[in-house]
Amino acid sequence: MRELRELLQKAERLAEASTPHVVATVVRIGGSTYRRPGARMIVEADGTNRGTISGGCLEGEVTRQALQLLEEEAPARLLPFDLADDDLIYGFGTGCDGVAHVLLERVPAAGRHSPLALLDRCLKDRQQAVLATVIETTGEGTAWLGRHLLVRADQAAESDLPEGLIGTQIHEAAHQMLERLLAGSEERGWATRRFAEGTMQIEVLLEAVQPPVRLLVFGEGHDVFPVVRFARGLGWEVEVIGRRPPEELARRFPEADTCRFLMHPDQLTQHVAIDRRTAALVMNHTYLRDRQILETLLFESAIPYIGMLGPKERTERMLSELARTHGKRLEAERPRIYGPVGLDIGTETAEEIALAALAEIQAVLHSRSARPLRERKAPIHGERPPLPRPLNVPS
Repeated sequence: MRELRELLQKAERLAEASTPHVVATVVRIGGSTYRRPGARMIVEADGTNRGTISGGCLEGEVTRQALQLLEEEAPARLLPFDLADDDLIYGFGTGCDGVAHVLLERVPAAGRHSPLALLDRCLKDRQQAVLATVIETTGEGTAWLGRHLLVRADQAAESDLPEGLIGTQIHEAAHQMLERLLAGSEERGWATRRFAEGTMQIEVLLEAVQPPVRLLVFGEGHDVFPVVRFARGLGWEVEVIGRRPPEELARRFPEADTCRFLMHPDQLTQHVAIDRRTAALVMNHTYLRDRQILETLLFESAIPYIGMLGPKERTERMLSELARTHGKRLEAERPRIYGPVGLDIGTETAEEIALAALAEIQAVLHSRSARPLRERKAPIHGERPPLPRPLNVPS
């Protein structure tokens, strides 16, 4: 997420200065590849690039092709790369045994949306969304390449797709993925779909768009420093909530996005925004305040992760006390509590505890086991179908 946020900031500056550039996006993969669909980079007219779409093997060639695109009138181009076979058009022999297709889009282009501008508006509004991008065309559909549709959870939509049956079908496919995303059942985060109308065939990449993780840190002690620093390094939005004035907290934690004074924990949900991409670390080192915060988060919000710093016995004591007033409801909500906080990686220092806690949050929010990847049977990025046959190749 940090890389994406930096790309969005760069794209915003380029747009404000009306500076032409190219957005390169991995849109289709097969076999083993370093990045999955949705990985992006920006190439400027002087050859400067930002972002990564591979382990370093594709960026040079993509930059060269992007500079050519800037000199031409075509708004978009699809590049195939074979990462194993040097004999094919763009063979690199990296040993990855995979194929990656990269879509180049010139920005600005008349009548077209920038994909990064669309994503930027979603992240700033913290909206879940689906971005549909036309990644390959044949027949009469060549003008569709690189066009977009964005549908958001708040029902807003932006599109530069031409009118017609295929446009309607793309809308329907995007809304279906959005429904799965909102229901929490869209695991992989991307899919490709094909559509046809007459002699025209089109392939579309559907991307699930998630806002950055928002981390609420309740505390202001020395152990909060590495939590804020590491979380910001991941590109998360960090909010430090304490009992000092906001200005003093901001001076103490300059890397935090927001610093907030909270006198009474029962007023928490009135002042702090919480959604399904929010996690909390409760680390005040004050028993009564921590218990009050836990109670508010547990029974007045649907936050998916509540990390409790301190020994297990401390958290169990809090839960025992809460059970007297909340009874069976506590048992239903208890799975959202993680105490002691963090993965079992052998922690002692504040930095090690921060690492363990953030790794656990990452695993919980992505429904992962947090076990070694060598034990995982499925592909790292979820189940991948075989690379589709290009549209202009007979089946």
